[in-house]
Amino acid sequence: MPVRHFFLDSAVTGLPAVGETVVLDRDESHHLFTVLRGGREKVLRLVDGRGHRLTGKLSSLDRKRAEVLVESVEVDARESQPPQLVIACAVVKGKRFEWALEKAVELGAHHVVPLRCEHGVIDPREGKQSRWVTIMKSAVKQCGRSWLPTLAAPQTVDEALAAGLAERTFFGAAPWEMAAEQVRHWTALLPEQPASLPASLGFLVGPEGGWSTGELEILVRTAVPVTLGPHVLRAETAVAAALTALQTVRQTWLGQT
Repeated sequence: MPVRHFFLDSAVTGLPAVGETVVLDRDESHHLFTVLRGGREKVLRLVDGRGHRLTGKLSSLDRKRAEVLVESVEVDARESQPPQLVIACAVVKGKRFEWALEKAVELGAHHVVPLRCEHGVIDPREGKQSRWVTIMKSAVKQCGRSWLPTLAAPQTVDEALAAGLAERTFFGAAPWEMAAEQVRHWTALLPEQPASLPASLGFLVGPEGGWSTGELEILVRTAVPVTLGPHVLRAETAVAAALTALQTVRQTWLGQT
């Protein structure tokens, strides 16, 4: 039987101590009592999206206000260790960006930046933020992760890089955008164990229409062009491939499997 996790927003409730009682929000209470038929689990597992794992037991059967007596609180040290992973992706049409967000959570992103790109066909509105966060919270619970990536407001490539996207930054380059000799394959990324780990690794993924000339000029001044393979990838596929590459590097550096 799969292990189910519930989301406790410690940014709102504060991080509880063992022996304290916390209240799950309306959506989580509904999920526990209605979707899961009354909360049959003897031990509830909670994640707070900030690297903490908690266990507890139900102390109330109010369907709209599930109360949980906290029995343990642990720090998930793996999440807080550098380098943190940053993915910046052009907002693409339909459900594809939502799919990219879901996979970004599952594949270890710590920060997500939606991009407004010159050749993009979608102009992302900040009103989408609430739905995007909901999708990401569901992905956190599904994969049992303790970290909910921060979601930035939509911004241009220039704005994202000017704000210091990551300590070391890469971007996906299509064959028609740059000469082959200018682009590195992802397996060549940072193969050595550095003396000190960078705080963050970032990757930018462009839109359906590719990067504009102006965006490429900005990118090559700050980031390293990378190919993720011999084929042209959809943006959401590139997000998954890029994070797989960066996560491989991160796990190797940290000696984790």
